[in-house]
Amino acid sequence: MSSAPLAEVRFSGGCGIGTELLKLPHQRRQIVALRAVMGFSYGDVGEIMGMTEAAVRRAYVSSLLEMRAKPAVLIIEDEAMIALDLQKIIKTLGLSVAGIAKNREEALRIVGLSHPKLIVADYRLRDETGIDVVNAIREQIHADVIYITAHPEAVTEQLGAASEVVLSKPFNARALVAAVQSKLAA
Repeated sequence: MSSAPLAEVRFSGGCGIGTELLKLPHQRRQIVALRAVMGFSYGDVGEIMGMTEAAVRRAYVSSLLEMRAKPAVLIIEDEAMIALDLQKIIKTLGLSVAGIAKNREEALRIVGLSHPKLIVADYRLRDETGIDVVNAIREQIHADVIYITAHPEAVTEQLGAASEVVLSKPFNARALVAAVQSKLAA
């Protein structure tokens, strides 16, 4: 058995419970390890950590919730069948879909509630471009973007030198999966 402190332990693969545990602040990581791994009671963990039992409970629960949190993805697509295909692919990756928006108003409402980490947007919407909607969103939050469009040249022309991912319609599910994984790993 290794005597290395928990902070020095490395987990291979970059995903899973071990990696999520290492993302927690040191004190909360210790609380989770003492409670979940070692099996100590909340009171015992409080004594070890010099905290009240109530504070330990709060820290433990918030840590578990943080470890379970999945990055949210906003889909901006006005064609229902394509939106549902995108949703299915994103959910198979174990991610949550914050919502599906057909326009700027719906997208901004969803963003206000969920703060997605990633946006998958069509370029041509009924009344404006996906780039216009994403620009409005980026006035409120930062989120990475993947554009899916039948008009990739229009997207690259409008974006100029911006380093956004642009996938052509009809899109390949594997290409979308790779793009989503790449954006979320960055």
